Amino acid sequence: MWLLFSLTLALPAPEKHQLEPSVKLPYAKIIGSSSTGIDTFKGIPYAQPPVGRLRLKPPQSITSHLGTIHANSIPTACPQGVRPAPTALPLNVRAKLAARQISQAPSPIGEDCLTINIQRPSNITKNSKLPVLFWIYGGAFQIGSTQSFDATQILQTSISKSQPIIYVAVNYRLGGFGFLAGSEIFEDGSSNLGLLDQRLGLQWVADNIAAFGGDPNKITIWGQSAGSISVFDQMALYGGQYHYKGKPLFRGAIMDSGAITPAASVDAPRAQAVYDQVVLASGCANSTNSLSCLRSVDYDTYLAATLSLPSISSYNSIAIAYLPRPDYRGGVLPFFP
Repeated sequence: MWLLFSLTLALPAPEKHQLEPSVKLPYAKIIGSSSTGIDTFKGIPYAQPPVGRLRLKPPQSITSHLGTIHANSIPTACPQGVRPAPTALPLNVRAKLAARQISQAPSPIGEDCLTINIQRPSNITKNSKLPVLFWIYGGAFQIGSTQSFDATQILQTSISKSQPIIYVAVNYRLGGFGFLAGSEIFEDGSSNLGLLDQRLGLQWVADNIAAFGGDPNKITIWGQSAGSISVFDQMALYGGQYHYKGKPLFRGAIMDSGAITPAASVDAPRAQAVYDQVVLASGCANSTNSLSCLRSVDYDTYLAATLSLPSISSYNSIAIAYLPRPDYRGGVLPFFP
């Protein structure tokens, strides 16, 4: 009897079945996952897929009902400005690039990538009104995705200090998908698309974060490297206008190891040369409307065309092709601080 009692004590207690966390939004029901006291929702769409006629266009809000979204898979990363490191680079340099994943693309990857990840303490309610940390990843505006970041430790620390927060991370378009410039882009009103993705993500948070238990009046934006530059640009967009529906989109901003990078305007000769090269490499040089042609070519053709310019892992990466550029007349980024 005593032996049986001892063995019973030694057996692990049965785990309690924990229901998957779910949140109802106006356009979808979002089902996430829960582990170690943290609820995680991955790959929530915040915009229409920027494909086909919406390629190289400002992001568009979702207008249709998406049903039930199981937000527990690795989200698709936006197309990356990644090529294998040149063999001319010393082996030790190539090894360091590989270790930092600068010459390796994430997986999965694709154009339909405008999604948001959310992590929150488990068992909170929509009335908790927790402060929100909005993360913008870096990567020279060429690489990066929400795949690489998990805020579990940050949230657990905030909980241990009795100051719980909610974490949000936004995917935004990169390289020639998010920062192509040129006079054609300027005239179309389609410059600095990656920054506009971030802005629409912030507007999505303002509209929806309360359903996750967050306070839309207590949002802090935080970015590292190119994400840090993006934080500054979010403060500079539209001449410093960061209000939405009469309220500020964020109340605090953290710039982590990124400074403003000077760049010529969207329609400057340097920017035009980049556009012309992408048009040529896409097979659109003889088209009467080169921008429409770029939108119509298949994904692989357009991706290869954007990679026909210096990449982040090349010797001449200092001549970076894709980055935020002022559009003095356009109003998105009317000046460069």
